[in-house]
Amino acid sequence: MHYLFYSIVIIVAITTATGGFARTPKDSSGNERRAPLELSGVEGELEKNIRARFPAFKPKCSAKIETLSKYKKSLIGKVKKASRSMGYYHIDTDFSVQSNKNCWAVKLNVKAGEPVRVNKQDIIFSGEGKNNTIFTSLKKPYAIHDPLNHQLYKDYKSQLEKIAQENGYLTASFKEKEIFVKKKNKTAQIKLHYDTGQRYRFGKINVSQEILGDKYLQRYLILKKGELFTSRRLIEQQRLFQSSGYYAAINIKADYKEATNGQVPITISLTSKKRNHYRGKIGYGTNTGIRARVGMNRRWTSSSGKKLDISLGLSQYINDISVQWTIPKNNPLKNNTVTFLSYKNENINDIHSRSFKLGVIGTTLQEADWTRSLSLTHLSDRTKAKGQSEVTSELTLLGIEYATVRAKDRLFPKDGWRTKISAEGALDKLLSDASVLQLKVHAKNINTFNKARFITRFDFGTTLGESLDDLPKDLRFFSGGLNHVRGYNFESLGEVNSSGSIVGGNKLAELSFEVDYPIFKQWSIAGFVDAGNAFDDFEIDDIKVGVGAGLRWHSPLGPVRIDLASPMDDPSDVHIHLSIGTDL
Repeated sequence: MHYLFYSIVIIVAITTATGGFARTPKDSSGNERRAPLELSGVEGELEKNIRARFPAFKPKCSAKIETLSKYKKSLIGKVKKASRSMGYYHIDTDFSVQSNKNCWAVKLNVKAGEPVRVNKQDIIFSGEGKNNTIFTSLKKPYAIHDPLNHQLYKDYKSQLEKIAQENGYLTASFKEKEIFVKKKNKTAQIKLHYDTGQRYRFGKINVSQEILGDKYLQRYLILKKGELFTSRRLIEQQRLFQSSGYYAAINIKADYKEATNGQVPITISLTSKKRNHYRGKIGYGTNTGIRARVGMNRRWTSSSGKKLDISLGLSQYINDISVQWTIPKNNPLKNNTVTFLSYKNENINDIHSRSFKLGVIGTTLQEADWTRSLSLTHLSDRTKAKGQSEVTSELTLLGIEYATVRAKDRLFPKDGWRTKISAEGALDKLLSDASVLQLKVHAKNINTFNKARFITRFDFGTTLGESLDDLPKDLRFFSGGLNHVRGYNFESLGEVNSSGSIVGGNKLAELSFEVDYPIFKQWSIAGFVDAGNAFDDFEIDDIKVGVGAGLRWHSPLGPVRIDLASPMDDPSDVHIHLSIGTDL
């Protein structure tokens, strides 16, 4: 210490005599610079931990001797604490100061030595959970002869407390928690005694709400009195009420202090949303032209929780109206039934159709997040292609669909995939005037490498049983346009009849490759190649290819895409495609 003091006195005398510190260095903000600190002698995790513990205060370039002395004391104290937290109890430090360009330069060399190592762990469990594998199978904080990293000890204790709270051991506590360090031998012993106490169960469930009748409320109530208490079940219960769409606020309280006989009473308070929700929007889409849509959602029609949704859409090419009535089943999180009624009038390119649908769809959430949908639909359709007679169809279609989406971030996925497989068919004379079967496969995959996202899409479909001319438009395939082969107009690809009119196809095959790369904050650029067509009999010459580039904006509602694309065989025929929504 005395050597440091005399060294500083000499340096101050020299710099004063030569006009040192006369011009105090400034930082970019015009304030006096702080003395830089150089750390040496350590590396890796120990260095990171020491740097993280450096004092927030750093002396200025013109700091006095007393300030530097206080800084040294604080710095070395922090370094020792940081080193001990990782098991290094025998460190040496060498602190020095010198003048450098009108500013103090502080150097600190640390010699860590050998760490204290753990040679014994005595971990004991007692209480009802002493033999429960959720505790006993938890990996011990150290292997024998591991350095005594105190953070691992803290993490292990935190894990025990978290597991206890999540699994109903609500009064669990540490009876002993000690670390014995023998500095001379550089060894440490861990001693933990964790009393899990009693394992609690759910008690009486009290629900306060104003929508569902008691009978129908039970469909949404998964907590059962006497069931083992777990926080996971509380989260599932909240998720189920949120998914119902009835409630604006959900408050679930476990009254631990009121527990009796090992049972915790649960109080659930539910605040209703407004019964009717009205919506409306106007916009433009390259597939529909100028469009407007209005609708009303009656969130519940009665105390049974049934829902009614009415929607009306108007655009340049497609006008439609639909009514949906949703009936919650015994497990609304996994099962729902929707009865629907719709009318659609389409007039696109050379084909005009009017279709009426009445049907029911039952959805069930399967294992591994696959959703299965079973449907029964009656389709009444009139389709008129230019140059052909009108086709009238009455079909009762039975359908099945399996679909799944896997992605951590649904709005802006970096990696993930979506798959949908469906089959739908009708039998002649069975409330139908023809036999027909339609199969469809859709798959989309996203992978990210070095910030670039690679998006691949595949679509295939086929309709069996009827000739193309006898199919309603609803069962014909068309290609071209957004989400198909960009560079072509919407539904402009398909078979052409003798009058030169596009009439679609009974088969569809499409493949798309796209790459987008971020360029600035929420913006990215994209390049893509789409290929495919709708046809009767596949020939390689039928495949149409569109290429293009686009701009992406990550809006709060999802990606907004602007694409410029053209057919590969006619680069001058440029099309603009606009869209908004998630990629999966």
